[in-house]
Amino acid sequence: MRKSVLLIISLLLICLVGCAGKGKVKVYDGSTEDAASAHTEESITAVMVKRDTETNDITFLNYITGEQLVLGYHGGVSVTDTYGNNLIISDVPVGSVVDIVYYADTNRLVSIAENSSVQIIKNVNKFSADINAKKATYKGTSCKMSEYALAFEDGNARSIMEVNTEDQVTLYLMNGTLISCVIDIGHGYVRLLNQDTYIGGMVEVGYDVIVPVTDDMLFPVREGTYTLRINNKGYSNSKEVTVVKDEETEVNIADIAIPSGTVSFLVTPAEAEVYVDGNLCESHAFTGLYGSYSLKIKAEGYKSFNGSFKISEPVKTHTFELEEEETTETTETTEETTETTVSTTETTAATTQNANTTETYTGATANTITVKTPAGVGVYVDGNYVGYAPVTFQKVVGTHTIVLYQTGSLIKSYTIQAADDGKDDEYSFDDLTTLTDLINIDN
Repeated sequence: MRKSVLLIISLLLICLVGCAGKGKVKVYDGSTEDAASAHTEESITAVMVKRDTETNDITFLNYITGEQLVLGYHGGVSVTDTYGNNLIISDVPVGSVVDIVYYADTNRLVSIAENSSVQIIKNVNKFSADINAKKATYKGTSCKMSEYALAFEDGNARSIMEVNTEDQVTLYLMNGTLISCVIDIGHGYVRLLNQDTYIGGMVEVGYDVIVPVTDDMLFPVREGTYTLRINNKGYSNSKEVTVVKDEETEVNIADIAIPSGTVSFLVTPAEAEVYVDGNLCESHAFTGLYGSYSLKIKAEGYKSFNGSFKISEPVKTHTFELEEEETTETTETTEETTETTVSTTETTAATTQNANTTETYTGATANTITVKTPAGVGVYVDGNYVGYAPVTFQKVVGTHTIVLYQTGSLIKSYTIQAADDGKDDEYSFDDLTTLTDLINIDN
């Protein structure tokens, strides 16, 4: 009798389980919804913008219309890859392109599938976006860019202008149009301290950052550990630096400052004039930083010497004996011609120098760029300090990085494109996030 009762109970349990599996009830986070009720089902291809683990909501962007949808996620949602294999929702990164099915009347997700038509381009360096021209540039090519294109980093959406050329990114393109950019390796910022002896030289650090050394500079560098190399007038040195994402790294150059030395010139005749880098050296002795310098020695009745010398030790003496000029009339004519040639050479050199200076600013226009806000923040353009916002500076055609800095706030950078269109450009950026605000968010 007892065995018969147990058998009946077992059959009842099997029946109940079978009925529940075939029933018309779906479970959503502890609540129930009648699957038999009429639902309006919609499907779109969208960019996953945000996952909220507290509310179990996922935000999607319709990249064609710009509309954002906030849909409820639950354990019954089907999540698959492009081959139909099951995934967990954390396997689908924010910023990826997916095909979604949802109930429009309840804003509940039914399924999420990685889109099989999207073109994914990984390990992209030197990416830049032109929001005005709606064009993106990468790997030596360019493509159209959706006006609703977003960038994503650490699961958060941000403006496409916040992608720095030093970042390494993954791009998502639909039908040749960029709709999403995910930052895989971000950037921090390097500030040089005590770099006085290197001003006018160049500093190299990071993925491929090579910038002039100025008295106040703050420039973006891809996160990582690198050898910073700095040089001026032929003298160079280096030190290791670690760049942390979104943080400022101060690099003190004092310990590798360029040493100085003194060079004495013993010249015959003694009354000869000595010029170092174009400046008269009255005492026939010159003290300067290690490096290379131009040298000219001249005296009446003697052939001039034009050359260079290098300071590479604390004390050094150079001896020069000028040749006397010929006294014949023919020779004098020849010497005059020679002197003219030297002058011409010097003029040519000056012209070349001016040409090089002009080349440094190739693309400079008669127009300006103004950073209007946030008011009061320090503005750096391509690493060089230009003043506090609002600030106006010369417009140079090309891609530029604008860094906004303020003590007590997170540093922010934007990439802009300057076109030779005869117009003055103005930019108004969002307020910087203060460290106090950051603490309040964390709490």
